[in-house]
Amino acid sequence: MTDAPPALQPKRTRRRLGELLVDARVIDAQQLQRALTEAQVVNGKKERLGQTVVRLGFATEQDIARALAAQLHLDFFDGPAIPINDLLVNQIPSALAERNMILPLRMEPDGTIVVVCADPTNVVAFDDVRLASKARRVRPIVAPATLLDVAIKKAYGFDSHAGELIDALDDGGIDDADLDTVAGVEDAPIIRLVEGILGDAVEARASDIHIEPGREETVVRFRVDGVLKRFMSVPRSATGALLSRMKLMAGMDIAERRRPQDGRARFRSKSQEVDLRVSSLPSMHGEKIVFRILRKGAEQLALTDVGFTPSQLQQVLSAINRPQGLILITGPTGAGKTSTLYSFLGQLADEQHNILTVEDPVEYELPGINQTQVHERIDFTFAKALRTVLRQDPDIVMVGEIRDPETAELAMQASLTGHLVFSTLHTNDAPSAVVRLRDLGIPSYLIASSLTMVIGQRLGRSICSDCGEVTPPDERTMAALHLSPRDVENLRFRTGKGCQRCSDTGYRGRTGIFEILTVDSNVRELVSNQGSESALRTAARRGGMRTLREDAMDKAAAGIISLEEVLRTTTTDLVEAGSCPVCAQNVSDDFSLCPWCGVDLRPASCNDCGRHLEKGWKVCPTCGTPTAHEPKRPNAKPVLLVADPDPSVRAAVAVIADSDYTVTGVADGREALQSVHQTPPDAVLASVDLPDMDGADVVRELRARPVTANLPMLLMTDNGDVADPGVGADDVISKPLDADVLLASLDAARRRLTH
Repeated sequence: MTDAPPALQPKRTRRRLGELLVDARVIDAQQLQRALTEAQVVNGKKERLGQTVVRLGFATEQDIARALAAQLHLDFFDGPAIPINDLLVNQIPSALAERNMILPLRMEPDGTIVVVCADPTNVVAFDDVRLASKARRVRPIVAPATLLDVAIKKAYGFDSHAGELIDALDDGGIDDADLDTVAGVEDAPIIRLVEGILGDAVEARASDIHIEPGREETVVRFRVDGVLKRFMSVPRSATGALLSRMKLMAGMDIAERRRPQDGRARFRSKSQEVDLRVSSLPSMHGEKIVFRILRKGAEQLALTDVGFTPSQLQQVLSAINRPQGLILITGPTGAGKTSTLYSFLGQLADEQHNILTVEDPVEYELPGINQTQVHERIDFTFAKALRTVLRQDPDIVMVGEIRDPETAELAMQASLTGHLVFSTLHTNDAPSAVVRLRDLGIPSYLIASSLTMVIGQRLGRSICSDCGEVTPPDERTMAALHLSPRDVENLRFRTGKGCQRCSDTGYRGRTGIFEILTVDSNVRELVSNQGSESALRTAARRGGMRTLREDAMDKAAAGIISLEEVLRTTTTDLVEAGSCPVCAQNVSDDFSLCPWCGVDLRPASCNDCGRHLEKGWKVCPTCGTPTAHEPKRPNAKPVLLVADPDPSVRAAVAVIADSDYTVTGVADGREALQSVHQTPPDAVLASVDLPDMDGADVVRELRARPVTANLPMLLMTDNGDVADPGVGADDVISKPLDADVLLASLDAARRRLTH
């Protein structure tokens, strides 16, 4: 190595990475010492110093790479993606590239191989690359670690060789009888194909793998961040061998193809070891197989990492720190219920608590917690397991799922006898959990006595931190979410434009979306009296419950998830009874305004504390803040709405009532109805002769609506004729208006309201 270029000379002094970062003032000596002492072990491997520095927030990967390049007088790779040189990649072993985070870029005419690396101080790795490629010299270029990691996975990943393996299977073919022989041959195409699929799924952070046989081919799909996407396809001729190999590794009977089977397996990828839950289902063109990937370490999810907002976290901590009670988490399969339960147990696990779980199956092993798995085949059900667990002197019990009346009743009885019980239930939202328990035959008094909290949950894809950018919502999204320009004018919604780190999806990871129903005295009374689901929901909203849609919108406004995820994961909060709360006309759940009366059907919330506000409320019952329709000054004058096509009449009323009322005017009946519900007045004065609908019709319409049925209303007529008394007006006065008569009639109508 006497002919090494000058650029490599600084590395021959073997200066450590930390020293270079301190010299470049990327970090200081104190931060370096902390990074060295707080390095974590992930999947059996100790973190690199650069990874620790980034995790602790001392610097970004770009800062580290630029500083190293400048200190060592090397080039810095500043492109969006590192190109792949297939010829050179085949010369450098994958183990060497992955272990040392180094990738060959090009070979120069003088025999120098140019490599991209994250650590330019790794002299030994450069020697190995030079020997493997038979190059004269090695010239490093520094790149951010994440960018390099993506390129290495792309260069050496399974997808670059999958075609060759499939061709080999297609040509040779493997029968079920040959699989036992092939099982011990690591280089067999079928073994490499299955391991490649599993390995890529683990590296892609997939939660499930779907193997779906079809008439012409078998499709392999990965579920990443809750969304399925196609990964590859396998010819029909290789499908039998693929399915049989997968069943064999999961301990399933490869000869049985007519019945569903379940199995388990363990798989070690290049980066970590995972557990696999395997399920097979007979279909028209073969057996559909699904792998559920369970990652070790996922069970250590902290309660603060689940996705709770600070106020939600305070609610949850208040409930789980109680000595007894029943806490349910509801939602569909794949909503993250089990992970949330494990975070509760991790928060409570200590030497003072005896914590037992009953699960089907045990997904993760939790230290310090006794876990039991049910076995239906031997009649060891949830109910029987729970009955036995309660004899084990537990403090905290987790029941994986409430499926039957016996399990539900036992869980509730346990919560009443001094135990804290966690479980899950399959319902769409939190309030419907009570109805579901009733359907299981549980008495209402028992539900009311035992239930402490119900949490509805969904998972939304988090926006990629690398490529997320502020993006104003389009008209279609605003219409789907019933948003007006005023709703979004001060908010900065974000989307991910797509990058290598997130596989061009714009999303990376998921966060929880929650609906937390705390069982307070009002809700408990409704439960005891067998109140309806809608009544329970209303009481919960009054108690501060924010719906799944509201929580999702809050997270979208904070830039955590996109509005697209809000639509994908949650349903609308518009009126659910199918009728307008003002005019009682039938409305659809996608209406934001009632087409008959124009009332806003979207839920309102307090500007100060965020509490849900019911229609007609003047002030927030929690903090006392006046609503948007209530004057903020406590001694403000009442509002009189005048509906008359003649502006001189409206002006005359304004002069007459100026000392007692704030007068607003409209010219026609339709506008009057709209104004009443947009800015509710304290009294209405309408002319009989309005251009589109007469004043009598306006009064009839307002009297028929629940929120305006008692509103003081007077009619004005030109000819002195008394209007039809059946319309419901408080009084009828003639034009030209007499000031004393008008004021006396208004006062009388308002006194009627107070009495």
